[in-house]
Amino acid sequence: MNKKYEPIDCALHDELELRALRKQKIKLIFFNDKNEIESNECVITDVYSKDKTEYLKTDFGLTIRLDNLLEMDNIIFNKNC
Repeated sequence: MNKKYEPIDCALHDELELRALRKQKIKLIFFNDKNEIESNECVITDVYSKDKTEYLKTDFGLTIRLDNLLEMDNIIFNKNC
């Protein structure tokens, strides 16, 4: 998937970083690399930027672009920061 990155809402970004810091187990719903909706329970191990795109990494090694996130623990993700 090579679509242009669209930053997520700043408050949601902050919430991701907070949960990573706390090492909380969360439920994420997101678009995977095949553009299918996927759901996983995980711990966020890192939230980072690379080449003007933001990502998170999970405890089971999955890397997700933040603009592919749909929901975290029933919090709906809006796309604009």
